[in-house]
Amino acid sequence: MITIRPLTTTDFTLYQQMETGVENDYMLHVYDRLITPPNNYLYGLFKDKILVTVAGYTYFPGGNVMLGRLRSDLRFRKLGYPTQLLHFLVDIIKQDPDVCFIGGYTHIENWPAKKILAHLGLTFIDKYHNFPAINLGPFIVDKTLIWDEVITHSEKRAALQTLMNENIASFVYEAYYPFPFSSCLISDDKFSAMRIFQSPLTQRYLFVDDDYKGEKLLNIRYVHEDIFTTPGLFHTIAELLKHEPDRLPWFNFSKTQYSELKHKDCFRLEEGWELHGVFI
Repeated sequence: MITIRPLTTTDFTLYQQMETGVENDYMLHVYDRLITPPNNYLYGLFKDKILVTVAGYTYFPGGNVMLGRLRSDLRFRKLGYPTQLLHFLVDIIKQDPDVCFIGGYTHIENWPAKKILAHLGLTFIDKYHNFPAINLGPFIVDKTLIWDEVITHSEKRAALQTLMNENIASFVYEAYYPFPFSSCLISDDKFSAMRIFQSPLTQRYLFVDDDYKGEKLLNIRYVHEDIFTTPGLFHTIAELLKHEPDRLPWFNFSKTQYSELKHKDCFRLEEGWELHGVFI
């Protein structure tokens, strides 16, 4: 018999007993947060009272929801349970009138996961590469130019508005969580925390804010193709981190930016990602 229901604190032991094959599973450390509404929901699919598949979703500003946290017990794979559970979740999410976008992301080469996303009606939106830098030195060619910080509320809003004109497919709200960009994606709290810098030469903008994904990060978004040649960008980032040596610069590269990446030994490279989604 198949049963699907929200997971609770009492199910943690059952999750621990799953043979997922995932090394250093971060969900074991943040399980309580993942089951805490109103932003996070985690569901389990049970076969005869055995927890065989787990998946969940998270609410983000602007009516955006991201699917994720998919885990399956190796002993019950290839039986269609992940797709069954995710279909159940998508149906629940679609009942919420405040939701306008449902997303899912996976590694570029994870064809089984992309097949599941296609079954859910989530189509390809964007391809991107994100990972931290461990050495900015080779990219700092001009130590005299620091970009100007945008301070006033109106100027920051105007800077965000320029993203609407760039025709970008997605904007990384926080590390690992990209969404189609809209002004309502950036909540008031996010807007206040985000720092924006403008090049005095090109007038283009750099968007950064603090993040944490198991380690302290500076989440960096620069959407233009001249990321490695525009003067002062990397020096500005280095100056921001000068007094926080334990915070890593987290870069979000578009497909085109990544193709121009040199000095790859200066980064802790990770496999690329794809964002899929559906507007409802």
